[in-house]
Amino acid sequence: MTEAAETTAPEPATEHVPNRKECQILSAARTQFLEQGFAETSMDGIARAAGVSKATLYAYFPSKEALFRNLIEIECSQKCTDVPKPDFDLGAEQALRELCAHFVARFLTREWAAFFQAVSSERWRYPELCHRYFNSGKQNVLDLVAGFLDEAKAKGLLAFDDAQMAAEQLLHLTISDLPMRVALGLELRSEAEYQRVMESGLAVFLKAYAP
Repeated sequence: MTEAAETTAPEPATEHVPNRKECQILSAARTQFLEQGFAETSMDGIARAAGVSKATLYAYFPSKEALFRNLIEIECSQKCTDVPKPDFDLGAEQALRELCAHFVARFLTREWAAFFQAVSSERWRYPELCHRYFNSGKQNVLDLVAGFLDEAKAKGLLAFDDAQMAAEQLLHLTISDLPMRVALGLELRSEAEYQRVMESGLAVFLKAYAP
């Protein structure tokens, strides 16, 4: 190889880690957005809540939209960090019941619901933010659940052709109308009712994909 042809491989991109000041801003902004919604939240209010000057705030985030977009990216990246890994040694039914119960409980969490509503309320003014949240967040969850289902298939507990499709069907069957009710701010059914819906959906899924 000639000297001119030699190239140095680019170093892999490193993940951005927020410093203490940036974390202060993000935490304050999240609280403001959850309590007041996107439209009613101001950069002045975020700066005051974070205990920083407006110059410092704008040095990190040039606009309220950029700050909100950053929070959406964090939400999407962290969406699967606390999902319990199913123990398929307990059998498919018990393992998937615990997995689906986690997602149902997440939608019933007030803070998560408030963030979900804050994003959906901006669908007309900032549709790209909603697209980012939907596509990135949804895909992260589907990839994770599909991986779990592939593990169950490898153990002979389930039989399917498309893990991504099976994962999407599992979530739709067990979560039902919960996301739509949260997004629209409608009254939710009782926790017991959602438990009943989840159990029924899980039974349908297991019957459909029994080996």
